[in-house]
Amino acid sequence: MDVFILQFLLQILQCLSVQGLTSSGGGSAASIDGGYSSGVSRAIIKDRLKTFNIQFEELHQRQSQWTVPDTELRESLRLAVAEVLLPAYRSFIKRFGPLVENGKTPQKYIRYNPEDLEHMLGEFFEGKTLNDPKR
Repeated sequence: MDVFILQFLLQILQCLSVQGLTSSGGGSAASIDGGYSSGVSRAIIKDRLKTFNIQFEELHQRQSQWTVPDTELRESLRLAVAEVLLPAYRSFIKRFGPLVENGKTPQKYIRYNPEDLEHMLGEFFEGKTLNDPKR
């Protein structure tokens, strides 16, 4: 996988990490059963999701402009990104989504469901121009 993709993916995954989600910075906010505790800061969750959205959209814009002519390689690259990104996103949303979903404008922070992300990953390496429709 390209170094740029790996670096960007690591930044995106950092947004989905449970590290530092408590107001004390302890990172132990998530319980083993997948629930969340009252020690999790809603503001931090919102900030993480906002940052995730910005970074994923930037990655999507860049990677969908790149062209990988070899179909097998293109699919392998997409799969490699999806196998890392989608489980982390699903887990984060399942665990912490309710903190945002009960707020005033949840769609501002949770812009994508996992299927949306999967669809967008399917556009990676297609060589789209900026003028092509996003979806």
